[in-house]
Amino acid sequence: MKACIYIGTNNLEWCRKYFPTIPPGELPIAGKEWCAYLLDVCSMLGCIDKLYIIDCYPAERLSTLAQRSGYWSTNLTYLQGQPCASPAQLLQKYPEIADNTKEGLMLFWGLPLPKPVTPEDILLGLRWIDSTNTKLPPGVFLWKNGSFHECLCPQYAIKNIQTYFDLNFSLLNSPDIYTLPGYTDQKDQGLGRNVTILPNCTLEPPMIIQDNCYLGRSITLADGAILGRNTSIEDYTTVRHSIILSNTHIGRRMFLENKIVIGNRVIDPISGAYVDLQEKFLAEDIRTHVIDYYKIVGALVALVLIIPLLPAYLLARLFQQRMDKVPFFHLTMRVYPQLWKVLAFQANLVRFGTDDPHYAFRFSDRYLLWRDEATRKQGDAYYQHHRTILLMLGVVYNSLLRRLFQLSEPPEEGNHSDTPPPEDGTASSESPK
Repeated sequence: MKACIYIGTNNLEWCRKYFPTIPPGELPIAGKEWCAYLLDVCSMLGCIDKLYIIDCYPAERLSTLAQRSGYWSTNLTYLQGQPCASPAQLLQKYPEIADNTKEGLMLFWGLPLPKPVTPEDILLGLRWIDSTNTKLPPGVFLWKNGSFHECLCPQYAIKNIQTYFDLNFSLLNSPDIYTLPGYTDQKDQGLGRNVTILPNCTLEPPMIIQDNCYLGRSITLADGAILGRNTSIEDYTTVRHSIILSNTHIGRRMFLENKIVIGNRVIDPISGAYVDLQEKFLAEDIRTHVIDYYKIVGALVALVLIIPLLPAYLLARLFQQRMDKVPFFHLTMRVYPQLWKVLAFQANLVRFGTDDPHYAFRFSDRYLLWRDEATRKQGDAYYQHHRTILLMLGVVYNSLLRRLFQLSEPPEEGNHSDTPPPEDGTASSESPK
């Protein structure tokens, strides 16, 4: 049997209104992309040998799924779609999806989310429909023997921002056949990888905390909290029955209840109102920042360092094999060439964010112990939100001074080489403190 997920119907306009930067197929529900739930359903059925995703809103993450389609045990094809008013028109524009389908074609129209007790329940109970109807609601349909039939399995209602909000917590409390993200065995708790939780935090299940999240001191998560990837929450903030979507930073001493936050947008799902905050210390998108006078100060610091570090750099280059095992010379050999770029305003003195390719120091350089790349990126994101002149100077000072008095090779667990140690199936969960 073939299956097709068509993302492009008119009922997705509410999604485009509130989440203009998120393609509908990638809209997370309880921390997992909407479309990924449908892929899981197709995999659980076991009878789907060819699956198409036809997407009118090009999505980067979904387009890469075809490269690892073996995860769902089916042949997956991603196509950038064209608007289709009805299932009949869809078959006309894409005849290959219905060609040679003796077993039938299962069509997910408008990104529905079925609510079956078992996967097989989706195909129980069929009702003929007019496939030329341009006002079909979201649903699951079966094309067989030249006609479409609606699958009468119950489905979650996703009509507006409030029903979307309620659905998140319905799955959080009772996922049924669906698999929620996370790597823990504890009930009602889904924790991702590289999650940093500082002391005095109160975490009350149910909750989902995805990969690369940072929770400051005395954070409270209660009554259902869902945190997306790369989320950073400052000290003394409370999140109750709310959703924080990926790449969002929440400031200190905030109180969020029954809200959705994405970047600097705070949405009240009950009233449907939203506000785009201008104050970056309240909430902001981690991926958007403007670099200003920090480069000027960075250039001055680079100028001060270039002359005294020159002998150490030359010594490290001449005796590289031996000096590479000494922390101070190892760091100098990596940093010194970048200082010239900092002086020329072509690089930052300290890496600013996780996407900055040109820098001399990293926030994690202030520590001697080796850290994996994911943890170092978390430190980069932390610095991005706390950057001050004093903190920037502190990173440089601590990075050099601590290594200056560490003249012998540190123990294996403290290996500070930029090359990670051999894979042993473990990952560091340490974080900046």
